[in-house]
Amino acid sequence: MPIIILVFGLSLLVSSIASYVLKNKKLNRELSAAQREAERIEADNENTVNHTVAEIEAQTQQELAEFQAEAEQEIEEQDAENQARGQRLDFREKSLDSSAARLERFHQTIKKQQGDLTATQTKIDETKKQARDLVAQRAAVVYEKSGLTPEQTRQLVIQNTETKLKQDYDVTVRENHDDMVWNAKKEANNLMIKALECGVQDVPRDHIDRNIIIPDEAIRNKITGRAEQWLRLVESLAGVDLIFHPEYPEVLIINTNDPIRREITRETINELVASRQINAAVIENIVNEVQRRVMDNLRIFGEETCNQLRLGWVHPDLMKLIGRLKYRTSYSQNVLQHSVEVAELCGAMALELGLNVRQAKRAGLLHDIGKAIDREVNGTHVELGVRITEAFEESDVIINSIAASHGDTETDNLIAVLVKVADSMSGARPGARSESVEEYINRLKGLERIANSHEGVKDSYAIQAGREVRIIVDPRMVTTEQGEAITRDVCDQIEAELTYPGKIKVTTIRKLNVVQYVGGKPNLKKKKHAS
Repeated sequence: MPIIILVFGLSLLVSSIASYVLKNKKLNRELSAAQREAERIEADNENTVNHTVAEIEAQTQQELAEFQAEAEQEIEEQDAENQARGQRLDFREKSLDSSAARLERFHQTIKKQQGDLTATQTKIDETKKQARDLVAQRAAVVYEKSGLTPEQTRQLVIQNTETKLKQDYDVTVRENHDDMVWNAKKEANNLMIKALECGVQDVPRDHIDRNIIIPDEAIRNKITGRAEQWLRLVESLAGVDLIFHPEYPEVLIINTNDPIRREITRETINELVASRQINAAVIENIVNEVQRRVMDNLRIFGEETCNQLRLGWVHPDLMKLIGRLKYRTSYSQNVLQHSVEVAELCGAMALELGLNVRQAKRAGLLHDIGKAIDREVNGTHVELGVRITEAFEESDVIINSIAASHGDTETDNLIAVLVKVADSMSGARPGARSESVEEYINRLKGLERIANSHEGVKDSYAIQAGREVRIIVDPRMVTTEQGEAITRDVCDQIEAELTYPGKIKVTTIRKLNVVQYVGGKPNLKKKKHAS
């Protein structure tokens, strides 16, 4: 047993010594490898440092050379600039010397001229003194020979001069008056033509829609509701009457004299057409919203108009009244557009005559302001316009322009005359008062109705926008002479019953076609092709 333990201990000792030797050799090999790697890294670092140092030195030399070249170039440029400055200074010194010499010569010339002027003034004074002496001597001789005192002679000369001047003044005034009377019409025409060219712009007319076309029957039923309850609700909220046309069921007529209510109703119906659901609450909300929007737009329209005409400050409430004119018509002419035209015409004519242009435009714009409330307040639009402008403290010139715009009172200023002239020009110029679609259709129907009312007329057609009527008569009932009589009667009836622009051509057509066939009537039926 002890031998085994001894052998085991020796084996452990031998294995330990062997492992130590092996580890030592391995460590020596790793140490040698590490030394070699360190030597290699040191060599590489030395090479890198040397290379970097060489590059830095080369770059430094290059930058130094470039800096030296730039410095030399800058020095050369500064030298050239200094030379140029020196040349300019030399030139300025020469110029100053030359200017000083010229000033000296000019001073000598002025001094010489002053001496000459002094001598000339002395001669003039002596000559005036001699002239006064001669005048005194002549006056003494005249007084002595005429037997008049100096005061009497002075009065006689003044009287003769006044008589001569009065005669010349009367002749000049008479010539100017005759010239003004002779050329007054021509000058007035030229002034109005210039005003029309400068002031009026041909823009599309805004016709006030009194009818709404609803072609879809389902939408009409949706809007009217059961027993037309929704239409009655809109009527009660908007204060209008809504009636479907008896001959054209797709036409909804808005019956009211208030243009604001008409516009509110029209926009309400249009929004109800686009609405998905209709009930009492929806209708009330739409009417209230449309009413608020329309009333807000009145101020916007008035403010835009005043800014367009450059009228200066205008009272906000007066702007609302101006905006109300946008929904008002007179003889199918939009009152706001008409008022703007009158203002532009007044401004153009006032500029030609040298008057206050802004005041003339203001008077022209406000001349029909009474029409904004004439459907709500009793009185003519002239009286209402005067009351409105007085309430807003407008000038007397504007108030008189409104009062005299239709001849109710006499004009007391030139601007009032311009307003009357511009009002007539705006209403009478071609295309100013165009008719609405309803009036156009009614005029065509009226022409055809008059033609169809005569016996023997088969049919009639109003063509070319109502400028021509063609009447077709039955040739078996109407002779040629009767056709001529029908044509004359239609012309007389149109002239007596209708209002028409320009001329209307009436043509009566009487045509008889007689056709006979020899050998029997031909068979005009189409042959059926076999399938």
